[in-house]
Amino acid sequence: MNNIRLSNRLLAVAELCGDSKRVADVGTDHGYVPIWLLKSGLAEHVIASDINAEPLENARRNADAYGIGNGLELVLSDGVSHLAADSAETIIIAGMGGETISDILSPAGWIADGRHSLVLQPMTKQPDLISWLYKRGFFIEYARLAEDSGEIYIIFLVRAGRRKPPEGAGLIIPEALFIERPPLLLPYLDVNIRRISSAVNGMKNSKDIRNPERIAELERVLEDLKCMRGEL
Repeated sequence: MNNIRLSNRLLAVAELCGDSKRVADVGTDHGYVPIWLLKSGLAEHVIASDINAEPLENARRNADAYGIGNGLELVLSDGVSHLAADSAETIIIAGMGGETISDILSPAGWIADGRHSLVLQPMTKQPDLISWLYKRGFFIEYARLAEDSGEIYIIFLVRAGRRKPPEGAGLIIPEALFIERPPLLLPYLDVNIRRISSAVNGMKNSKDIRNPERIAELERVLEDLKCMRGEL
């Protein structure tokens, strides 16, 4: 087998690694991104880790099928405990919830040394992750959208550096994404407008409204998202 084809989501993740020669893929699952990076010649060494043995065995079989040799290092590990500052230039964490991603990164203070980049693809809790990143001295340098099986996913390229923390709609649509204005931004805005509208309506229709402040906050975010949409 010579070529490996990635889903749109995983391809976007892989491409955001740029020209990093040493990459760590945390929670690698089947190992497709590390294999793609090595087969494409972009990376020279990839550390692929997972907390469970079965995904690593799947990754091992896939690496063998695609003729991957010594460039791939498979590690059974929880989070980033197996990594040191010189282990990789870029760290990938994709396909997890935003809170899980921040929990994984929390123990590794060295990632904010300015020599590392993070490629992060949260499945849920995106605002929580963005808020955590800016509080820890990171910023989103670039954001990309990818569509797979009818879903739109957001992927961040993150670097160390103090920036003004975003708030409100900025925790859903990063400034870097709005500046770029990719074709998928409009449908992505629509998805989030529908989601937040549904949440607000559900809270308002509840017999027990305990958090009017939260409703007001969501309504402000909703209005900001609609304004963004009107500017496209």
